[in-house]
Amino acid sequence: MNLDTVRNIILAVGWPVLFFFSIYIFKVGKQVYSVIKDSLVGKITKALVYSMLVEMYSLGIVSTVYLVDNAQGVYVVLPVFIIWGAVFMWSIKTIKISSEETKKITNN
Repeated sequence: MNLDTVRNIILAVGWPVLFFFSIYIFKVGKQVYSVIKDSLVGKITKALVYSMLVEMYSLGIVSTVYLVDNAQGVYVVLPVFIIWGAVFMWSIKTIKISSEETKKITNN
């Protein structure tokens, strides 16, 4: 597969994935925050969700510009996305665990 094809796949798949994960993160974060919004954990969750969204879209915009400018950018962007994906899954797991713990604490 040539670099132009890989670049096009990354761009075609990346933005829809970014959009749907944004909705998911916001939804789960809002659930956790609504239960414990006045506590420190609620404030940390809110900050985590907003920072994740800003980071995701920043990465998407910079990567898109880099890939559109040069197909060789695949060599830089792909490893960054793989690392980001692992950290993203870890963050999602943390938010879900927080949500479950919150429900146990508040008996909801």
